Amino acid sequence: MKLLYKNIFLNAGISLVIILMTGMLTYKFIVAKIEDESKEHLQSEKIAVEGKLKNGVPSAIIENNIGDKIKIEKIPALSGTVPYFATGYLEKEKVGDEDDAFISIVFECQTQTDFYKVTITKITDNDEELGENIFYAVAISAAFMMLAILFANIYIHRKLWAPFYQTLKNLQRFNISKHDTIELVATKTEEFKKLNTSIDLMAKKISEDYFSLKEFTENASHEIQTPLAVIQSKIEMCLQDERLSPQQAEWLIEAGQAVHNLVNLNKGLITLAKLDNNQVDEPSYINVYETLMERLNAYEDFIESQDISVELKMDKNVFIYINPLFASVLFDNLIKNAIKHNLPTGGIIKIEVSGQFIKISNTGLTPTVDTNKFFERFYKGSQSNSLGLGLAIVQKICNIYSLKIEYTFKAPLHVITLRLNA
Repeated sequence: MKLLYKNIFLNAGISLVIILMTGMLTYKFIVAKIEDESKEHLQSEKIAVEGKLKNGVPSAIIENNIGDKIKIEKIPALSGTVPYFATGYLEKEKVGDEDDAFISIVFECQTQTDFYKVTITKITDNDEELGENIFYAVAISAAFMMLAILFANIYIHRKLWAPFYQTLKNLQRFNISKHDTIELVATKTEEFKKLNTSIDLMAKKISEDYFSLKEFTENASHEIQTPLAVIQSKIEMCLQDERLSPQQAEWLIEAGQAVHNLVNLNKGLITLAKLDNNQVDEPSYINVYETLMERLNAYEDFIESQDISVELKMDKNVFIYINPLFASVLFDNLIKNAIKHNLPTGGIIKIEVSGQFIKISNTGLTPTVDTNKFFERFYKGSQSNSLGLGLAIVQKICNIYSLKIEYTFKAPLHVITLRLNA
């Protein structure tokens, strides 16, 4: 969930609790106030009835009062009971009617000649209805307030956080390899000003470091290629010298192989650096069949030298959206991997291409190492002469172009599958 909505819902939740608590307290206060007023009214009635009785007004006349129900009973003597309030419900004569709620005051009164027990009853149904109406009014007001708080918060937060979200979008579009600059939104909010300043300084520092490192890497790679080529050339010249002993020739061959590995390592690292830094030219639709056949022809001599049989089952009308150079690198590494890790002689390479997948399989020994690490950089497994970069480059290219890569072993076949609809 977005920070914006988390903040809004948190504020709304707290506001709801406060509104409900305030509403309940208001309701309780009003109900208590109504009850107090009812008791005050009964107290006033008590004083009035006592005055009438002491002034000799007959009880029958007093009981015929319009309004509160008054019941006057003669008693032989005062019991000393303190006046008290009672509540309850009056039973209706008709079945099905709701009983009326009441509150009564009960007290004793002494005149010059008699003693009386008086009960004054006030029907409180109207008061309860008033309390219920107040409750509903508070509840409805709380609901409207919650809606108003939600919409107001959403509007206000969107306005307040607009510079932040725009800056975030600009950061997501930022591509350091294309010399992009981050467009920062002008704002009067102090915190966003500080954020923009920090982002601007960070972007400049990152760009400087990136291009400095990129320049160093390119220069170093370029400079390394020349001495390696010279060393390789000199080794080849030395190998042509008839005065070489067998031991010296063997040493030179090993040195030549080491130089060859260094050349390949340099090329692999340059390729990975380009992929890591998104230095990728615009892609286009390439024909998988044509590209694979072209790369297979390039390795024909190696395939024949190991007496490897190639079995093809390819749809000629499958296209993938990829940079042509990296498509060649991708298939080169997969084919070289299938040759290098095949049986010493008499092995098989199977290539299948359909609209859903590209599958390259090769015969080989059962894996004795962790196959989950095959796509890690510099993981050589049991092949000491491997640089450990081929499949790492393959996976990197697949990640860039949204191709899902899978490895499985179904004896005696090692199978690498590229899912085209990943």
